[in-house]
Amino acid sequence: MTIEECREYLPDGWTELIQQDPLLKEIFDEHEYDLEREAVPPFLIQELRGGNMDRLRPILALYGPPGLDMLQGLLEIDEASRDTATTTTLSGQTAYAAYFFARFSEENRQAAIAAARTYIRAINRVYVEEFEEEPPLDEDGNIEFLSGQEGRDFEEQVRQAWIHGSGVQEVDLDELTEWYQELEYRKGCEDIGLMSEALYHISCDYDLSHYLQWPMYDTQRENPFQGYFALWKMGLNIHFPARDRVVLVG
Repeated sequence: MTIEECREYLPDGWTELIQQDPLLKEIFDEHEYDLEREAVPPFLIQELRGGNMDRLRPILALYGPPGLDMLQGLLEIDEASRDTATTTTLSGQTAYAAYFFARFSEENRQAAIAAARTYIRAINRVYVEEFEEEPPLDEDGNIEFLSGQEGRDFEEQVRQAWIHGSGVQEVDLDELTEWYQELEYRKGCEDIGLMSEALYHISCDYDLSHYLQWPMYDTQRENPFQGYFALWKMGLNIHFPARDRVVLVG
């Protein structure tokens, strides 16, 4: 496909800006998916890792401060995962990681605890203020850290519970997930929905995508994913196996 063929599927201002940037033009020209269904390459963000993320500035600037807030989040993701972006194969070739991720450092343990509690408070606030329900999580619950094989085993148990219903069950936050998914974009920001797949594919993470898109949503609520994003940048996944138990896996 070429950028000219993408024109009818992209917002008016995008194609001109893409044509003016050789790298963006190359990425879109090589996009081979069904344009009507997926006008933006799903791995667009991966193509810009390692210092090229700012090439999205002209496009995101079309949406004013919300667009620039999204760009800032993307820049922070690129920086946080800089050390994990590439590996050297046995043949001496450089291989790029398929997804973005960061590594946890013990020096960030206290910051991680603070971020986890910030995230928990944000979740509880949504339940109380949006759903008029009791908070689902204990804001003073125990926080554990798991790493290495122990952490991988725990996350596999969580995955098996999600697939088969057996393993480590987590606190049911489906109502919260559905609420996030139903949020609408601010007037004039609807086009950013075209980037949803690319944002999800940063780390196969809907919550990370919600964090980045939050400035574009039609809500006055403070971004509830601030703590979640802080944990992601520290290389940690957060799980809630019980109301009063939090597990951070790095």
